[in-house]
Amino acid sequence: MFPTHAYAKEWLRLAAVVKYVDGGWLGGVLDVATGVGAGSDTIPGGTLERRVAKMAWQVISEEFGDGDLAKNHIHLYHRLCQSERLGLIIDDQSQPGHVRGFDGLGDREGSPRVWAAAVAQQCIGLLAGTGDLFAEALGFNMAYECLPYHLLVTSMELRELKINDYYFAIHVTIDNADSGHSAMARIAVERYLDGVRERDGAEAMEIMWKRVQAGFTLAEGLPTTPSAPIAFESAAGGVVGGVAGERTYRPTESPNPATPVERRMVDIFQRKSPAAIKMHCPSRILIAGQTIEQWLDPATLTPERGLLFLRGLETKSPWVKAGDPDGSKLVQMLEWEGKMFGAFSREEVGHLKAWIRGLGGKAADGAYVKHVGSSSPITSRAEQDASTVEPVADDLEAVLARLKRRAINSLPSDDDFDHLALITKWKAASPPLRDLDMLTFPPPDLNPTKIAALLPLWLISTSLLEQYPLSPSRLASPLGMIVLRLIRSSLGFGALHQPEDVCAGIDDMGHEDDGREMTGVWEIGTGLYPAVGLKPPPNLLGVVSGITDKGIAEFVAELLELRTRPYTNKDVLMGLTLGFAEMYAVSAWTDRLGMDDRAVLRRITQEHRETVREHVDNGGVEDWGAFVAGRMRVRACWDM
Repeated sequence: MFPTHAYAKEWLRLAAVVKYVDGGWLGGVLDVATGVGAGSDTIPGGTLERRVAKMAWQVISEEFGDGDLAKNHIHLYHRLCQSERLGLIIDDQSQPGHVRGFDGLGDREGSPRVWAAAVAQQCIGLLAGTGDLFAEALGFNMAYECLPYHLLVTSMELRELKINDYYFAIHVTIDNADSGHSAMARIAVERYLDGVRERDGAEAMEIMWKRVQAGFTLAEGLPTTPSAPIAFESAAGGVVGGVAGERTYRPTESPNPATPVERRMVDIFQRKSPAAIKMHCPSRILIAGQTIEQWLDPATLTPERGLLFLRGLETKSPWVKAGDPDGSKLVQMLEWEGKMFGAFSREEVGHLKAWIRGLGGKAADGAYVKHVGSSSPITSRAEQDASTVEPVADDLEAVLARLKRRAINSLPSDDDFDHLALITKWKAASPPLRDLDMLTFPPPDLNPTKIAALLPLWLISTSLLEQYPLSPSRLASPLGMIVLRLIRSSLGFGALHQPEDVCAGIDDMGHEDDGREMTGVWEIGTGLYPAVGLKPPPNLLGVVSGITDKGIAEFVAELLELRTRPYTNKDVLMGLTLGFAEMYAVSAWTDRLGMDDRAVLRRITQEHRETVREHVDNGGVEDWGAFVAGRMRVRACWDM
């Protein structure tokens, strides 16, 4: 697989882009809106989607090290890049994956198929918690957590070349099919399908199973490694790891070789490019991010670039309509009365038509529809019933708009929302505290009516830190590990961030015949609703519908905005997290809980306080005023 040490290093550098988003395909699977539009059920723990998402989320928790940076898989790969001096070196350090140009490669020097896999993983992660891609994300996860043979070969050959292989070796073991990620991904799918069948019927389950298969197939078609050795060539005189003269390797062909028809078209473009210099300057059409003039520059139009141009062109409707050459604007331009008549010969136009006609057989968009039976996710019977009562929110935007309408003072639109101005306003209303222990909260007088008003805030509070995992590389940091520990604690998972801790694997999700569910802040919050005579909300829309206080509505809207920029607002979010942990501990809540839930909540609040204090003691808070303001803003809501 790796003919030389230099070849292996270049392979590792090209693969870095996908390794720096390891686990990203599940980044948003457990969102505050997970389960919106999926109907409701009476099983403890919330909607079916939320409970299954919680199971799947355990996979990325372990990918991210369960809060221990040393066990974070992205951190492991970054250490490998550091040791081999790969990528962009600044101050003698390899740059992490979220830094522009981290791999030290030019815009056209990366491996297209690796970048495609990385982008796809991030897109799946962004939409994993939505009804549109939830089932597909579960299938994608199941495919990616299966142990591929090439992983074993990679690990062995890196060891032979004296290169640290632990990043690859750890995936061989942690992805095992008995108690590891492969088993966890499979069980999440099984329980989801069983739940859909119980809730919506066998027909709905079959459709969901096909959607899971679609996600699995997508993952299988996205190679996460650079091309095989045959697709690389050596180049003498390079500098690798600071050693002049050592041979380097570069990719020589597209990850998907050109077909004979594509080769003919690329040859036509290359032959004509010298005669077309400056001919397309007036055209501002962008194809794959570049103008036609840039693509057809004869100085850079290699066969590889020509193929990329051609494949970008095939997606540019109406210029190219797959399967319909007569309806394609490009063909029309080359025929009589077209602006490019005579630029192509009759034979060349014939090749162009043959290429466009052949595109109709790909039907990439139709493959999903043909397999699943619908281009959009199904609407379950339970959702249809719910929609007759009240429209189902498609996403957080609808919820946010609804909250804004309820607020005392209408907030600005999302594009104009001024996070800094909001935090500054909070800071002005907060006392100048310099120590965590300078403020003690007297127990508030929370009667059942007040508790009912605050319960939506309790549930929304679980969403404060959910956006952090959407940037896996940035999460591989001390701040990220603090955040991950807080999220794990909120979900009810035990602390596993000490060096001696072993990952839980399948233990926290139960085994094949074990219906055990993990209780966290969300589950305890929904359990409080019956204690004050209310029905638990099935989803985010139900939470919002229960808000009757305009001040609470405005606060919730602000929280949903602040969470969207977690690193910009990290200090105020950390203060809010501490404030809510103190709110959970108020006896007015705990006195209404059973013994088990009370013990769980006591553990969670203690873990939150200790984790935030550790963060503060380690100098993690940069804007102390924002931190205090967040904490005090929670306390102020008790007096609304």
